Amino acid sequence: MTVCEECKRYGLSRTNQVAFPCALCGEMRCEDHAIWVPAHELGKPEDEIKALKKKLREKPAGGWYVFCGRPSHLPRGVPTRFGPEKSGGRMVRALFDYEKKPGLEVFKRWETGIIEDGYEKEWEPNQFTPSCSFTATMVIIANKASEAAGSMEELHRFYMLAFQTLANKKENFINATWEDFLKEAGEHPSIQRIMEFTCSRCAVLICANRLAPFFDKGLFKNLIQSPELLQDGQQE
Repeated sequence: MTVCEECKRYGLSRTNQVAFPCALCGEMRCEDHAIWVPAHELGKPEDEIKALKKKLREKPAGGWYVFCGRPSHLPRGVPTRFGPEKSGGRMVRALFDYEKKPGLEVFKRWETGIIEDGYEKEWEPNQFTPSCSFTATMVIIANKASEAAGSMEELHRFYMLAFQTLANKKENFINATWEDFLKEAGEHPSIQRIMEFTCSRCAVLICANRLAPFFDKGLFKNLIQSPELLQDGQQE
């Protein structure tokens, strides 16, 4: 019998439990606690998908890749299922630019609905949102960044709102100081450059919407096997 590590954390004991290894780190998850991605979604020919697949260490289980769901191991940009009998989930697909909200066209794959009790429920098009851990930050960038171009004071105010107030609340965002922002994004950054800077600080390992490489290759590699580094604060 294999044991789900998440069940162990909650003190749950189940007989005849079946658990599956996370495709990245190998930590075991039962059906109730696993995040599932259809294997064909990570078998597509696009270059960015091929790059993602190279990170995977475990093979699919019954046509699905399994993920443990810890912050850096929670996939984005691909459809996901979760819960008993995979009855819940997020619907994600590529959109045409005319279907996207203005300023966010750079994101290819968007959440277009949810799955509840096994049934797909697509949202109205005006509710579609980029499949991204930092959607709120990206919306602020799209709507407010151009207003920050007037002076360093305005740019700093924008930085505080977008990063210290919003993005930094997420566990998978590696905090960036004002000095880091100026050095990497520049004193007169474009909207896309700011979005790329945000992506470069995101520790999500499997993301089909990534706009820029992670800023620390060593940490990124270590997070494959040890996603708890984020919780332990060892990224500081």
